[in-house]
Amino acid sequence: MALKFGILGAGHMAERMADTVRQMKDVELYAAASRTEEKAREFAERYGAVKYYGSYEALMEDAEVELIYIATPNHLHYQQARACIQHGKPVLLEKPFTLNERQAQALIDLAEMHQVFLCEAMWVRFMPLMHQLKREIEKGRIGEVTAVTADIGYDLREKERLNRLDMGGGALLDVGVYPVTFALQILGKEIDNISTSMVRMGSGVDAQEFVNLVYTNGAVAGLYATMLSNTDKQGKIYGTDGYIVVDDINNYFCYRVYSTKGELLETVERPEQISGLEYEVQACADALRNRRLECPQMSHGDTLFLMRVLDTVRRTWDMQFPQEEAVQDF
Repeated sequence: MALKFGILGAGHMAERMADTVRQMKDVELYAAASRTEEKAREFAERYGAVKYYGSYEALMEDAEVELIYIATPNHLHYQQARACIQHGKPVLLEKPFTLNERQAQALIDLAEMHQVFLCEAMWVRFMPLMHQLKREIEKGRIGEVTAVTADIGYDLREKERLNRLDMGGGALLDVGVYPVTFALQILGKEIDNISTSMVRMGSGVDAQEFVNLVYTNGAVAGLYATMLSNTDKQGKIYGTDGYIVVDDINNYFCYRVYSTKGELLETVERPEQISGLEYEVQACADALRNRRLECPQMSHGDTLFLMRVLDTVRRTWDMQFPQEEAVQDF
């Protein structure tokens, strides 16, 4: 039986997910919900969803829905995921998981208390090319890793929600999560120091920033994110016996292995895929079949640590979102 998949929201990410899920074999695009019935119906008709709802509550109350993907603006994630969990619905929650670690911990505690599956949709954590790359590094392909650099940037200046603090806007939570995640995947969690520099938009959100990580073993990471312009989105991993260049840290395209002299030794391309989103959906389906409450590729611990890093970065800027204290009792 195919997993009956529901989508909460009808924006850009919801569209990408719907187009992906409808091409998967073991998952059925079953239902979609938006704030209006008209928008939900148009979305369902476009992507072939069986049902549509003009309210999010109605989607949560559909007994047939087996997994809900939340693809709404950042500031809504906590409350909507909380409501899904209280309805007993497993959740795949788009990144950023929440606005801060406190909200993330509250959601995870609630999910564990109700024994409901919950996972952050950090799609790059599920991609096979990254898992292959990590195995190569662990085998010593470039010796001991000494440094990681990564950048990501899009021209998002005209996107309203990203210019609003009250919607969890700014570069860090929307795109900055990718270079940070890249560094954490390669270098791990043993961070000794975090330092940052940031430029604000007129609205008060972060326009672009550098985030520097120093690890207890002496490795370093230099990470750049911007919503002012497009960048090459490359990740680089430097080791004592060579280095690796990864193309597109937001949807790993390929990686190239170089010697210490800069000679190209190997190019490894990603396997054929629908969009790349299918890997996180399949991982959730597998976890649900095995009665797990989380995915090993992006565990609850991984989500909490990522949120802790992002919180630390924002504290250095003295930046808070209006809703980030909105944590409710069980």
